[in-house]
Parts: sequence; structure tokens; C-alpha cells
Amino acid sequence: MDLHISLTVFTVLFLSAAGLCSCQNELLLDGPLDGEVGGSVVFTLINPPSAPPTKITWTCPSNTVIITSLGDTEMIHPEYIGRVSVNKTTASLDLRSLTLHDTGEYTVNITVSSSGVEQFGKTSLAVFERISTSPIISTGGTLIAGNSSVNLTCDAQGTIITREWTKDGTPLFPSNSITFYEDNRTLSISPVEKEDNGQYTCTVSNPVSSVSENHNLVVKYGPEEIVIIGTKAVDTGNFIHLTCLAKSIPESIYTWAFNGTEISGASYIKEQSGHEDSGKYTCTARNSITNLSQNTYVDVSVTDQKEVNSLSTGAIAGIAVACLVFGLAVGAGGSFFAMRKRNVSGNSRKKDAQDSPFAPPSTSNDAASHVYVNSRVAQELNMRTNSGTVAPNDRIYDRRLSYKSDPTDEPLYVN
Repeated sequence: MDLHISLTVFTVLFLSAAGLCSCQNELLLDGPLDGEVGGSVVFTLINPPSAPPTKITWTCPSNTVIITSLGDTEMIHPEYIGRVSVNKTTASLDLRSLTLHDTGEYTVNITVSSSGVEQFGKTSLAVFERISTSPIISTGGTLIAGNSSVNLTCDAQGTIITREWTKDGTPLFPSNSITFYEDNRTLSISPVEKEDNGQYTCTVSNPVSSVSENHNLVVKYGPEEIVIIGTKAVDTGNFIHLTCLAKSIPESIYTWAFNGTEISGASYIKEQSGHEDSGKYTCTARNSITNLSQNTYVDVSVTDQKEVNSLSTGAIAGIAVACLVFGLAVGAGGSFFAMRKRNVSGNSRKKDAQDSPFAPPSTSNDAASHVYVNSRVAQELNMRTNSGTVAPNDRIYDRRLSYKSDPTDEPLYVN
């Protein structure tokens, strides 16, 4: 078989190269073509003749001659009268008012007088009905997550080539829970889950038209992920405001329980709270369709408001300033007494220094008097002190003391 094909291809190529193959006379037509019922198409030659042909013949799928053009004369088949026309220069055919029966292969034959050679070509036409759809039909009634199944059916009229399903714009494919039937006409989901909520789209198309239908699928589920929002620590006299939330379709029915009392609603509010309002607050969420419920609780503590918290910002600032002023006053008073004490001590030291045998001679030109302590003598006196030979009234100067001539005017500075 492979050898036969190879020999055939070789023969065609050889004859074509030698100019003996009839392929040189083949016309190339545009196609295959698509058309819709009631529409029109034009069969066009890609390589039209170099000169107007003297004879043009078009044949339909049933090998019936549609039209023959010979010079100024045209012969048209009765079924195509008013539906066809031929271009005498390019040999193209215009076919109108298409029907499904026009689907098939079309052949053209032309003869050019200058060469006398007959040329031919062929192409195909597919005619489609424009598609119209009906709303998607959903079976399954009320859908409950984990318990229900659903079938979505997409019906359409016309020539259907493809039928595709998407959910929220994302294409759907077969899976553990998704199955397609009747060439994607029906989409089955079993069982449905909360994630199956969304918009389902069925798109039906053919080469000449495309139509889509949408269906919103609602799956009941919940309640789940219940939470309480609110403040757990409250000062007496302030609001207690708690809110209960849960994921659920439809919306859950909420009930609050505290100290044997039940209150309906998603929020629990107590305007004037007291110590007796401390305790456990329980919220229960219930779905009336799924008949499922879930609860959670929060411990609320109501305590007396601390005194410091009751002070305004201005009052706190005033107290801080008062403390600062008091501290500065105490510090200033302490400094004053310390300086006075130093003045008295300085006067005593000055008198003792003048009487000391270790004081250097003073001059009347000095603006201030200085007391110098010989380090050797100081060391000796220190030794005497340790040995107990120094009298209690003896004074030992181990640093340089400087003071002005009148110690009553300014305090003594120790270098």
C-alpha cells in the first residue's frame, strides 16, 4: 500500500514537471464555505482566468447543472431561478436564499477561447440554521448541600455543532460530582455543595451563530463559622453590644441566651450595664431550610470604672503640672538651705585657716585668700588620725579650698 502511494505521488510530480499533468488546468476556489439558512454565499476563484471565459458551467451537489453561461446566453435550472448569478469575467457564482439542501460540493468548468483549454475546480458549502435557545431547565427542587442533586438541561433549536457549560465564566469538565449527558445537553451535579452556588452558562454554537443562556444555582447550606463580635470587658453603666454572625443560605435565625432569658435577633444590646450583667452570653444560629444549628458563647465582665479613668485629660494634665511645680519648689528650697550651710562652714574654715600654722602668708593685694595643704603634712596627719593621736578638734584639709574675701556675699565653691 505504501509503495503504491509513493509511486502515485512520483508519477504526478513527474508528469507535472513535464507539463503533461491536467493539474495545470485546475482552478482554485475559496472554501470550504459556511452559510446560514436564508443567507447567501459567493463562490470565488482564487486564480481566475487570464481572459473572460467563453463558457462557464456550475454544478450543484446532486450533479445537477445550476447554470451555464455561454456568451450572452444563460441557462438556469428551474430550482435556482432568481437565486443564482454568475460573473462572466471572473466566473464566480453568487448563490442566494440558502436552504439546508444547498449543503454539499460545487464544481465549476470554464473554457477560455484564446487557449481552448477547459479548466475546472471544486469547493464545498455547509448551510446551518441560526440557533435559538430556551431557558435552562433545572430539576431537583430545593437544593441542600451534601444531600441534593440537580440536572441542568440546555435545549436549543437549529444546527448545533458545539454545546459548552461554564460556571461564573470558568469552563466545566467532568469530575467526581459533575457528569454530562446527551452531547452536553444535560449537566448533572451530585451531590451539590455550597461551592456549587453561582451562575451557570450554556453556550450553543455553529459556524454562523452562537447563543448563551444563564441560570443561577442556589444551594442552601449552613450555618457554619459562627462568631460573636463585641467588647468582653465593660464598665458599669456602659453599653453591652454583641453581634452574632454565621455563614448560611438562607440567612440564619439568631437567638441569644443569658441567665435563662432568650432574646431573638443577631444583636444583643443592654444600654445600662451592671455587675449582674456579667456572665456567659450564648448565641445560637439556625437555618430554617437545612434545619441545622450552631452556637457559640462569650464571657462578658462588667466592672466598676477606675477612678483614674474617670478623670478627664485636662484634670490629669493639671495634676501633673501641680506635681511638677511642687517638685521644683522643694528642690529650690533644698538648694537654698544647702548653700546657707556652706556659707557658714566656709566662714569657719576661713577663720581656722588663718590661724593654722600651715597657711601660707597672705598679701593685702590678693582679691581672694587660698588655703594650701602640704600633701606630706596631710599624709602625716592622716596617719595620726588613724593612730588616734589627732585631737577631735584638729582639722585636716585634703583638697584646695577657695573662697572670696567676703564669704557672706556668695556661697563657697569647692574645686
